[in-house]
Amino acid sequence: MKTKRVVDIVLGAVCAAVALPFVILLAVGCAVSLRAWPFFVQRRVGKDGRLFALPKLRTLPTSAPRTADKYQLDGTRIPRFCQLLRRTHVDELPQLFVVPLGWMSLVGPRPEMPNLLARYPEDFVAARCRIRPGCTGLWQVSNSSGRLIYEAPEYDLAYVDNCGVRLDAWILYRTLRMWLTGGDAIDLDGVPDWAWVRPPVTPTYVDDEIDLRDDASTYPEWSRPGIELTLLQGNASLSDVGSLMPSPVQMPSRTPQSPDGID
Repeated sequence: MKTKRVVDIVLGAVCAAVALPFVILLAVGCAVSLRAWPFFVQRRVGKDGRLFALPKLRTLPTSAPRTADKYQLDGTRIPRFCQLLRRTHVDELPQLFVVPLGWMSLVGPRPEMPNLLARYPEDFVAARCRIRPGCTGLWQVSNSSGRLIYEAPEYDLAYVDNCGVRLDAWILYRTLRMWLTGGDAIDLDGVPDWAWVRPPVTPTYVDDEIDLRDDASTYPEWSRPGIELTLLQGNASLSDVGSLMPSPVQMPSRTPQSPDGID
C-alpha cells in the first residue's frame, strides 16, 4: 500500500474521530437554523470517474437547487450561523468520514458535480479523475478558491503533476493555518520549491479559465440530467450508475507518474 493511502487511512481516521463531536454540535445548530435534517449528501465524481456520496452539513435551505454553483446561489437567504460554516468551510468536516473508506483523500482536487464536470474538456476531466478527490487541496488554499474550479484549472493540473507526500504535507499545513489564523491564500508562486516534484504546467487551452462545452449532446452519458435526477429520486443504485461511468478513465500522456506514488 502506497504512502499516500497509508496516510489517508491513519491520519484520516484520527481526524474523523476528533471531528465527530464537533460535527454533532454543528449539526444541531444547522437543524435549528434551517429547521431541516442537518446532513446533506450529494453525488460527486471521484477517482476513475466513479460517482460517490459526498456528505456535508446542510447550510442551505431545502428550497435551494441541489446542483447549483456558488454564482447561482447569489440572493439565496442563508442563516447567519450557516453563513459562518460556509465561510470557514467547517460544513465540509463530514467528508473526513469517507477518507478511510477510500472514497476521498485528505488532499486532492475538489470533488466536482457530474453536471459541471461533463462540461469540462476531456483531458482536464481525465487528469482530475486520475487521483482521489480531497477534503482540501491546492485549489482550496489558493486565492482562486472563491471562483469556480474551471476558472482556475492550473491548480488541479499542478497538483496532479506533483502529487506526493511533500506537497500534501504543505497543503495540510496551509489549510490548518488558514483555518486557525485566517492566513493569506496563495497562488502557484507561493508554493515552496521543495514541495514541487516538477514545475507546474499551465494548460495550453486556457488563459485564465477553460472553455466549457455548451452542446449537451457531447456530454458523457453518466453526466446527463436524467441520470442525476434518477439518483436524487432514489430510483437507481450507485452501482447501476457506476456501470455507465468510464472505467478506467484514459489518462493524457502529458501526465507522468509521481515518484512519491499515489493510490
